[in-house]
Amino acid sequence: MTAPLSASEPEVSIDWTGFPGPGSVTWSLLGQWRMALVMPRLLVLQAAHPVVGAGLAKHSTYRTHPWRRVDHTLISLQRFVYAPPEQRHKEVHRILRAHRRIKGTDERGRAYTAEQPEVRAWVLGTVFEAMSSMERLAGRPLSAASEARLYDEWRATLGAFGLDRDLLPPDLDGFWDYFERMQRVVLEDNTEVRFLMRDMYRGAATPSVLEWCPPLWAMMRSSAAMLMPGAVAAQLPRTYRERLHLHVGQADRTLSRTVHHTARAAMEPLPVGGRYMPIAAAALAGRELDEADEVRPGGFTLPGAGLLSRPLGLVRAVASAAVRGRDRDSREDRLGRFFSQVLDQTGDGRIDAPDLQAMARALCWQLELTPEQEDGVYAGFTTWWEHMRSTMDTDGDGSIGKDEWITAMLRNCDADPAYVRDGVHHAVRAMFEAVDTDGSGAIDRHEYRTVFAGGRIDPGDLDRGFDELDVDKDGTISLPELLDGFTAFFMAREAHVSGTQLLGRA
Repeated sequence: MTAPLSASEPEVSIDWTGFPGPGSVTWSLLGQWRMALVMPRLLVLQAAHPVVGAGLAKHSTYRTHPWRRVDHTLISLQRFVYAPPEQRHKEVHRILRAHRRIKGTDERGRAYTAEQPEVRAWVLGTVFEAMSSMERLAGRPLSAASEARLYDEWRATLGAFGLDRDLLPPDLDGFWDYFERMQRVVLEDNTEVRFLMRDMYRGAATPSVLEWCPPLWAMMRSSAAMLMPGAVAAQLPRTYRERLHLHVGQADRTLSRTVHHTARAAMEPLPVGGRYMPIAAAALAGRELDEADEVRPGGFTLPGAGLLSRPLGLVRAVASAAVRGRDRDSREDRLGRFFSQVLDQTGDGRIDAPDLQAMARALCWQLELTPEQEDGVYAGFTTWWEHMRSTMDTDGDGSIGKDEWITAMLRNCDADPAYVRDGVHHAVRAMFEAVDTDGSGAIDRHEYRTVFAGGRIDPGDLDRGFDELDVDKDGTISLPELLDGFTAFFMAREAHVSGTQLLGRA
């Protein structure tokens, strides 16, 4: 049995000396909405590191939830830089705890762990490079003095993660030599890089702001699939681009330049609240963060992108189960969607332990949990995986395919009424205890919305789902009510029973 790794607070010596604050170059750049334009470039350079690429392949949900990945990255950076000291400290430990669980062996047999100091230094270094590139690509490169100051500020952030600052060179010239050397010697051309540059744009889920018109997004996605690979390639550093043997035409350069220059021209006249993301805008305005700023990761939507696709697909897929007749077994349709939309978090067509860990990580990231609470969430999902593995993995390869999973679920649910209780109930119980943030023993409508509401869910559907689960109509959802809803989803043959649409209409 795979034991979940404890998320106890990592023992690191945090040093905030020199950390960028008000008036810094970092504060003027990192929180701008324009950072979203260099995110594809940033993610490619990070994924090109063999350790990061391996971690993405086995532990990340960015293939199935690309907007959520961007959302989490931008929110986390904001909290790290702009939030008050106490929240900054919490964010550092949240990041460290999450990365402690990312380790394994890549497809070439090389061991990897996200805790390697050199890897973490590279990831931080790419953020500095992205801020500098954001200005250069927009036609207004930083002055030599400002860029050197920005580097000094950002190099100091290594101490916040307990890293030796000497992991990055002491001065700007040294950094560019290091950056060039990493491109020539360390970075690779791997499947994650190719996905981020090309395939991601072919199958990206519909952003929330375009849910009302799927054909429009289909058309835009088709255009993005044609244009984005070249535009991203045009932004990449020449050395790494040449290693990938990428051809960049004049049209690609023109598109990239036009987008960055236009964004800068459009954003510059706007007030702080229009140019900067919510947390950064609040800090720059000198006011305390409040609920309206939606400080929690995953709690805001990037204009035009709907970055929070689903905090946790577990409940959402239950809500979107197909309703196709009362006279036949409707479970196969529901189970197929559940597998594709929920369980297969890494998008490889199979489920294994990292998929369930990714589900737990997605839930933990939405909430302000203690290390012990996080351990409970991971333990619940690990127990569910072990139950599935022991009853479904017939060939013993440590993974389960879609048809294999559907067949096994139907067979096991028919043979044993307690099958759902012995498996998925462990994860649902862990989820409930995490969502019940006030410890009342019930989830009220606010707690329900806090975790399960995303840009893709209509508020009316959300309320209908809550009302359906609230069987005794006391205004809250108890643990038994939630467990009964999931039991009905997996066990009920009929399509019109409580639990088959937990968030309302399909």
